[in-house]
Amino acid sequence: MGTVLSPCFRYRYRLERGVSHSGPVYAYFGVNGSTADADEDDHTVRKWRGFTAQNGGSRFIVGNAFAYRATDVRELAKAGDPVGHENARYLAQIIAEADILVPCWGSRNKVPAPLRFHFDNLADMLFVSGKPVLVWGFTASGDPLHPLTLSYETALKSWRRNDELRYDHGMAEAARRCRENDLI
Repeated sequence: MGTVLSPCFRYRYRLERGVSHSGPVYAYFGVNGSTADADEDDHTVRKWRGFTAQNGGSRFIVGNAFAYRATDVRELAKAGDPVGHENARYLAQIIAEADILVPCWGSRNKVPAPLRFHFDNLADMLFVSGKPVLVWGFTASGDPLHPLTLSYETALKSWRRNDELRYDHGMAEAARRCRENDLI
């Protein structure tokens, strides 16, 4: 499917890159889309490419808690709809298509407080899938580490949640509708 941007280019719902001819498909889940698009990589995309190759992956797909494209996460508070009205559908597709799910949004504290619950909703979507959820470790806030400053020798490890799922029923309903309509 490749990269999916909204017609106005303000939202990136999906980004995909090939790495090799064989191996598992990794899905990385960050905060929000930045400057990377169908043709251009940014620093984080280059880092994901390296980690995917290091771990024997064939390709990787990127989804985000917020589809709104900005280089500064504080801009999310100013966006009328920072999540993007099609984000749940694309996140469900990415989760269905990937073999290994890697949340890596870094500390939620960098995002305006009223928006932070979206990370819990996304984490719940990942765990509900039943697929392996791996992380490079955790921030002081308990969130999955962002890859940008990590060494390629940093190993992924299983993330097993001990707390109860707080799955947002709106996200669950969107995922159910996508499955019923063969969108995932």
